[in-house]
Amino acid sequence: LKEHKDLFLVAGESPFYRFQEIDLEPAHEQLLRDLDGTQRLANLTGRDDTLDRTLYALLMTGLLEVQSAPQGGQVATPRHVEREEASRAPQEARAELAELAERFSSQSPHEVLGIERGADEQAIREAYERLSARTHPDRFSDAGEAVKRLAEEVYGHVARAHETLVDKHRRVADIDRRSQERREALERQERDKRRLALEAEQEFQRGCAQLERRAYETALRQFGRALELYPEDGEYHAHYGWALHLCHPDSPLIIEEALEHVKRGISLATDREKPYLFMGRLCKTLGRNRSAAKMFTRAVQVRPDCVEALRELRLIKMRGRRKSKGLVKRLFGR
Repeated sequence: LKEHKDLFLVAGESPFYRFQEIDLEPAHEQLLRDLDGTQRLANLTGRDDTLDRTLYALLMTGLLEVQSAPQGGQVATPRHVEREEASRAPQEARAELAELAERFSSQSPHEVLGIERGADEQAIREAYERLSARTHPDRFSDAGEAVKRLAEEVYGHVARAHETLVDKHRRVADIDRRSQERREALERQERDKRRLALEAEQEFQRGCAQLERRAYETALRQFGRALELYPEDGEYHAHYGWALHLCHPDSPLIIEEALEHVKRGISLATDREKPYLFMGRLCKTLGRNRSAAKMFTRAVQVRPDCVEALRELRLIKMRGRRKSKGLVKRLFGR
């Protein structure tokens, strides 16, 4: 009251308590009836403690408001409030409350009240009062049961947010609790990630064993499971693409899909030789011998003892020599 002592008392525009639900002494009721918007708060306070408390309560409930300039008018009557509430379309009220209920359910106390984390108690109180004026269940006492329940749920979020933030102990506890929840969530994510990585690696190793046995369909399924469990491993993509081609060696569409997987494997595992080896083999199948040689060379650069890539390079070199000899013979033959 001291902070607003030089301001003028006026009737609240949208109080969320009904006037008839507040039990006032006759002298105080008469005082409120006599308010016309020209009385400063300082002229009414400081003489009667009960009146001070009453004025404070009426300001908090929105029946009274303060403003910097005098204004004519009287305290809002119950009929004014009822007309205001009746003018609100029920579907609009329901839609607004439903949106707030969904949003508040996943927000922190600061987010519910719409304030910064460093806000002081005055900012917290003002934000709470603004939201209370919009969401208090008494504003919707004439609405249907569904709207009333929504209002109770929304106001519950607002009240809990206010209680949490004004109580320093609760505020600290809330911060600690949320920090603990975040840590636990991160730990769960890490555990889940490790578990999935382990399961994926087991499937991958089984697929490699089936690939050695030339059981290509089985290998493809197991490489596919490894990819589902852990899709960011380059070797899984490369082996899946190569097994896919081995299952359908004569399909032009399938080899394009296989190329995409092997390319993905190269981008995710630049330090592994197998993606380059498989890309070289696919390029050779497509007749892209120069690209194939580059891929095999890259595989050897990554792993100098990559026997498969060395063998492929020797074959390419031998074919090159045969072609050169054949060309010389044809020239001399002429």
